Amino acid sequence: MSADDARDLARELARVAADDPSVDRAAVFGRLRAEAPAFYSAQLDAWVVSRHADVRAVLRDSQGFRAVTDGPGAPPYGRTFLHMEGREHAQKVGIVARRIRSQNALRDGLDDRVLSIARRTVSDLRHGEVVDLRRELAMWVPLLAITELTDLGHGEEFEQWYRAVGSGGVASVNDPGARTRALTARDELEAFLAPYVAERRLRPGDDLVSALATAEYEDQPLGLAEIASSVVFLLAAGVETTERVLASLLRHLALTPDAWSGLRDRRDDEDAVIALAAEALRFFPPVNGLMRRTVTDVTIAGTTVPGDQRVCLLLASANRDPEVFEDPEAFRPDRFVGRGSAQFTAAGQILPFGAGSHYCVGARLAQVEMVHALRELSAQVARIEPAGELPPDEGFMLRCPPSVPVVLHRDDQQGEEVVA
Repeated sequence: MSADDARDLARELARVAADDPSVDRAAVFGRLRAEAPAFYSAQLDAWVVSRHADVRAVLRDSQGFRAVTDGPGAPPYGRTFLHMEGREHAQKVGIVARRIRSQNALRDGLDDRVLSIARRTVSDLRHGEVVDLRRELAMWVPLLAITELTDLGHGEEFEQWYRAVGSGGVASVNDPGARTRALTARDELEAFLAPYVAERRLRPGDDLVSALATAEYEDQPLGLAEIASSVVFLLAAGVETTERVLASLLRHLALTPDAWSGLRDRRDDEDAVIALAAEALRFFPPVNGLMRRTVTDVTIAGTTVPGDQRVCLLLASANRDPEVFEDPEAFRPDRFVGRGSAQFTAAGQILPFGAGSHYCVGARLAQVEMVHALRELSAQVARIEPAGELPPDEGFMLRCPPSVPVVLHRDDQQGEEVVA
C-alpha cells in the first residue's frame, strides 16, 4: 500500500470511528480486509484487525493476547472471567455456566423463565399508540432475565447502572469520560450488593448471587469485589448484546413488512427463528469491536505487531467477510437454517460472542431471549407501523438505533381488530 493510500484509509477509518453517517462503513471495512488487514490507527491508538480468520485467530490465542485492563476500551467491571486463564477460568466461569449455558439449566427452568418474561413484556406493550420497542421490549427482556437470575429485583436501579457500565467499556474508545462514569456505577453496585452477598453466604438460595457467594476457589470463598465484578459483567454483557441486536432487528422488521410476515408465518418453526436471530447477530452485530493487547511480538495477517500494543478486532467487518459468508452484504433470514443453534456456540461462524476459551458464557441465554421475544411479539402483533422515519443504527464499537418508535397493530389488512 502506498503512503497516499494509507493516509486515505486512515482518514476513512477515522470517519467510521467518529460515526460519520455519510461514510460507507461496508466499503471502508472492505478496503481494510483487502488492502490492510492489520492496520495501525493513530485515532484509536490500536492495530485494527478486519478479516474473519485473523479476528478469530486472535480471539483464540490467549497466550499472545490478553483483554485490556486499563484505558479507553477496557472493561470497567474489575477482574472477571475475561482476565482469567487455565484452571481458575474453567472453575469460576463454570459457576455461572451451569446456570445459564448448560442443557441442564435450560431443561430445569431457564427456558420457561425467559419465556414467561418475554410473554409478560410483550403483553404489556400498548397497541394503537407509539411505543419504543428498544426501550420497552429489547431492553427489558434481557434485563429482567438477569435480575431474576440473580434474585435482586430493583429493575429501575439496575437499568441506570447497566447504561453507565455498558457505555464505559469498548464504547469508551471514543468517550473516555464514559469510563469514569462506569467505574462510579460499578462502585455503587458493589455497595448495593454487599448486604445481599453477606446474607446469601449464610442463607443461600437458588440464584446466581448465592452460587457466587458460596463458591470457593483453592479453598477460599470468592471476595465481595470479585462477586460484584461478575454481577456487573453479567449485567452489562448479558443485556447489551441482546438489547442492541433486537433493537436493530426490530427496526429492520418494521421497515420490511415481508420480513415481518415471514417471521409470523414461521414463528412456530424454532429452527427458522433461531436462524433469523443468528443472521441478525451477523448483520447487525451489537458489539462492533473488541479490544485486546499483545503480550509479545506477534504476526497478524503477515504484519508484525510489537508487544504491549492495543489491538481492535473489528467484529463488524469479520461478520461480513466474503471469504466466509456468501453475499455478505445481504440480510438473509434463512442463511443459517439447520445450523442456527451452532452460531450461539464457539463452533459458530459469527463472532459477536468472541471465540476460544473466553467465548461468551451468556451466548445460549441470548439465543433463548431473542427467540422468545421474537416469537411472542409475532404471536401478539399482526403489523408493525413505523412512527415516522425510524432512527438509523449509530455508534462505532457499540451499535444499534437509539430508539425504535412504532405503532403496533392487531388488526388485519382491513383494519378490523383480530387476535393474532
